Amino acid sequence: MKKKASVLATAVLGVSLLLGACSSNSTSGTAEKKDDKAKSAVVIGSKDFTENALLGEMYAQVLEANDIPVQRKINLGGTMVAFEAIKNGDIDLYPEYTGTGLLAILKKPVEKDQKKVLQINQEGFKQWGIEWLEPSPLNNTFAFVTTKEVASKHKVDTITDLASSAKDLVLAFPQEFDVRDDGLPGLQKMFKDKGGFKFSKQFQIDASIRFEPIQQKKADVSVVYGTDGQIAGYDLQLIKDDVGFFPVYNVAPIIRSEKLKQYPKAKEALDKLSPLLTDDVMSKLNWKIDGPDKKDYATVAKEFLKEKGLVK
Repeated sequence: MKKKASVLATAVLGVSLLLGACSSNSTSGTAEKKDDKAKSAVVIGSKDFTENALLGEMYAQVLEANDIPVQRKINLGGTMVAFEAIKNGDIDLYPEYTGTGLLAILKKPVEKDQKKVLQINQEGFKQWGIEWLEPSPLNNTFAFVTTKEVASKHKVDTITDLASSAKDLVLAFPQEFDVRDDGLPGLQKMFKDKGGFKFSKQFQIDASIRFEPIQQKKADVSVVYGTDGQIAGYDLQLIKDDVGFFPVYNVAPIIRSEKLKQYPKAKEALDKLSPLLTDDVMSKLNWKIDGPDKKDYATVAKEFLKEKGLVK
């Protein structure tokens, strides 16, 4: 009787071990599949400000709509944090600005021609196995902004117009704009024969409150960034850079070459989005997040992309 019980116990133990092994193999197989999927996904990052984070989310949704798996790492930090992440392979793609690539990363001199800036970036980033895709028309560089009332009264539509009317206007500007070559000194040199770009009064402000002087009517003109949401939100007049003075900061997806080889249709998908992103469009989208609506990135991205037929 004891012998039979022993045989039965051995059999039960054998079955248990077999089932355990099968279960372990099944679990291991599932885990491996998840790991493989994570490794194959395009890891999308962004810098830590509204516009860049929104662009990162747009890129993610566009790729997902084209059956490309993605993983999000939005709001990583500043330029060098995001760049080091893509260089080291921690992320595969993020939105970068052509002027930033040229000046901050490649340490090249200022170049005003958009095509040349892109070419220099494309060539320079090859050393890290990173490719620049199609840039958007939006240009997030320095810009002068005023109210519609002031623009109409003083007939100011362009920087050339502003140079002629500066003597009658008050300017507010952020720190260093009055000492930078791509700021007032450069403009005063450019327009030295047309009044020298001298304002009746000018004063420095913190960049975080750059729209307050105009809103409070303490200044007629303020130095801002071309795609700030407040331009659309406050219905302000962006003064056109008709002389091509400010450095070019078009935005583009930059992606690791090895990941683009894995998903070649990512380029075609993202290139369809880029031409749609102008200064005015981006300003309005930024305002939906930073303005009174306080919408989240995913919602704003989805609404815009759906309207343009890029996602369902």
